[in-house]
This record gives sequence, C-alpha cells and structure tokens, in this order.
Amino acid sequence: MFALLETFIAVFETKSFTRAASQCFISQPTATVRIKKLEEELKVQHFSRGQHQEVIPTESAHLLYPKALKTLNDWNELQFSLKNQTPSRKPFKIAASHSSATTVLPLIFKNLIPELEQLNIELMMLDSQEVFDLIRNHEIHFGIIEKPMMDETIETFPLFKDELVLAGKPENDIFFIREAGSGVAHYTHNYLKENNLNPKNLVSVNNNDMIVSQLNAGIGVSLISKRFINENIAFQSLDERYHRIFYGVSFLAEQDKLLKTVIKQIKNLSEF
Repeated sequence: MFALLETFIAVFETKSFTRAASQCFISQPTATVRIKKLEEELKVQHFSRGQHQEVIPTESAHLLYPKALKTLNDWNELQFSLKNQTPSRKPFKIAASHSSATTVLPLIFKNLIPELEQLNIELMMLDSQEVFDLIRNHEIHFGIIEKPMMDETIETFPLFKDELVLAGKPENDIFFIREAGSGVAHYTHNYLKENNLNPKNLVSVNNNDMIVSQLNAGIGVSLISKRFINENIAFQSLDERYHRIFYGVSFLAEQDKLLKTVIKQIKNLSEF
C-alpha cells in the first residue's frame, strides 16, 4: 500500500506518469499499474486525461492527497523512531553556542563517529546562557559556551581557543552586533565603549551566518570569530583582550559510564 501511495503522490505533484516514474525509480508501466491498483482498491478514479493528454487529478485525488502525505510521513517517522530509539542506544544531547556550533562542534562530532552505534545523538544551537541552564537542569549531557560560567553542579573546562576580529568595511557605518545573551555581544559593547564609537546604524542579529552573508556582500562591520573569516572578508586583528575561550560544560554528577567516557574523549580534544 505504501508503494501505491508514494506513486500516487508523485503523479499528483508532477501531473505526469513519466516524471512520477522517474521520481520513484520505477518504469512508467509500473507507475500506471500502481495507480490502477490503487483505484481498484478504493473504487474511485484518481486521474483523467485532458485534451492534450495532460494528467488531471479528480476530486477524489484532491481528497486523498493530504491524507496520503500524512500516512507516509507518519510511517517514515515510525520507522525512524524504531531504528533510533532501540535500548542499545543511549541518548546524548549536545547544545552549542552560536559561534561554536558551526566551527568547533564539527571537530567534536567527528571524534564521536566511532560511538554512533551506541548513542542516539541530538545536536542543538542556543545562546551560552540557554546551554548552561539546560546543563544545570540536566536536560542535556554536554554543552559548549563562549564565556566562563560556574555552578556547583556543573564541570566547566576550557576546550578551544578563539579570536575575535573586526571584520568588514567600516566606511558603511553599519555595525552588526549579536543579540543580548550572546557571548560576542559582551565583547562588542566593550569594544564600542573603549573606542568611543557610536555607529550610525547598529543592527542586532541573532545568527552568525546572517552576519557573515552581509560581510561577504561588502556590507557593514562586525566583531566576529576569526573562524568565520574567508578570503572575501577583510578583517583587523585586535589585542589579546579579544582572545577568548570556548568552554565545555557537563553535569558533574553524571553516572552513566558510557556518557562519562564520551565526555572524557571530548575533554581530550582540549587545546589547553
């Protein structure tokens, strides 16, 4: 039945048996047979031919289409859940700050690949405070933050070095700044204050990729991690006060042996 519904959806969306067959990796005669079988099962016609032999969905097809989509989506979700929620896999949730999620998290994840058969990994990107709060509430197992934050229930340790630079074209008089709560926002406010700068246009952005896309287009400046710099973006290095650390955080009283081993592996990647 699922193959019939899959073919029906393809024909409905493409309005073509030829394109639908190609999309489903079957022959056109097979697609025709499947649609005919579905019509026989449901005792209704789903498609008719127009004057130029175009495929026209019937009223019954329009009624079936959303229900067929939901049925296949539910089936796919069920298959995924059964494959990934087996007792042999332990949940391991990682949350990373915005700057670290797309720069240093891939370095960590690469080292977790050998453990994938034992873990059901979930990755998320949040600001540093949210990451820290989730660790404190034991809602995630490991986090990466951009500023030192302490709690008696949490182990905080230095993980990777980072350098903030002034990137972009200052003549535009547009300064992009990360949102409140971001680790970079704190450094940016300090930079503007100590240099007595009052940008004409201060634009708050909650995503580093959005800032990088503006800088790539030659628009504005921003204080941003050097890890985001490419050959299209001019930048100016700053003094050591703008060198910072990405910190790893984990629940101090973690009891699971496998998770403790995985976290230890991550700690071994430290640049310190």
